[in-house]
Amino acid sequence: MIANEVPHSRINAIRFFEEYIRSNKNELATKKVFDFSTGSGYIASLFEKTGAEMRIFDLFPEQNQYASSKCERIDLQERLQLPDQCADMILCCETVECIPDQYNLFREFARVLRPNGVLILTTANPSSLRSRLSQFMMEGEHYSTPIPNEFNALAKWPGSNYGYFSKLFISGILRLRTLAAISSLKIFKVHRSPRSSTAYLLLPIFFPLIYFFSLKSLKKQIRGNFENRLAYQQIFEINTSLNVLLGKHLIIEFKKTDGC
Repeated sequence: MIANEVPHSRINAIRFFEEYIRSNKNELATKKVFDFSTGSGYIASLFEKTGAEMRIFDLFPEQNQYASSKCERIDLQERLQLPDQCADMILCCETVECIPDQYNLFREFARVLRPNGVLILTTANPSSLRSRLSQFMMEGEHYSTPIPNEFNALAKWPGSNYGYFSKLFISGILRLRTLAAISSLKIFKVHRSPRSSTAYLLLPIFFPLIYFFSLKSLKKQIRGNFENRLAYQQIFEINTSLNVLLGKHLIIEFKKTDGC
């Protein structure tokens, strides 16, 4: 399967999961993995091949073409009708940017995950230098792509009364980090994604400024609240990360904190 032939998915996310599964195949065989917003089911089908116990969900379950697991209908804007601490891993691909109440989404994921469970979230990267330039000029994800408007912001599946928002709620990594942290989910790793040539051109101009002001903010926060210095240090590292500033995509691995 060629990644760009898979419908309803981002190529960058598919390529990441193909490599992630190759590197963690043996460990995944013992896991209970929930794929929310599974779309075509292609990523879920890759996990199925490892022997992982899969449950897959989507607002439009009829999209599933590849996964052998039955796709269950779910609305991520509501409380998940699932018991507490029933999943080892949650996948949420190309979805968080469509959810108005992202805080509720993170709380529900944290509730469903077992202690030390993993959430892997993929989404557009508004924190990259390319996207920051685009937001400055167009308030959009990319300067060549029109922002959602009243004609395309709410998409409905043909023949259905159900719909979802387009990329109306794109969130930068620091906002996602905060929503996750107050839900007992901590960033474990920001995975590398393909780099943007535009971001490389902007890097020499803006990276020194970003680094300077991030460092200045870090020092001020630590002086004011030393006991939280580890969190402030992580924020500094994320805001100056080349994976974030140059990457076309955000691929974030969260872990649920012990005992939560």
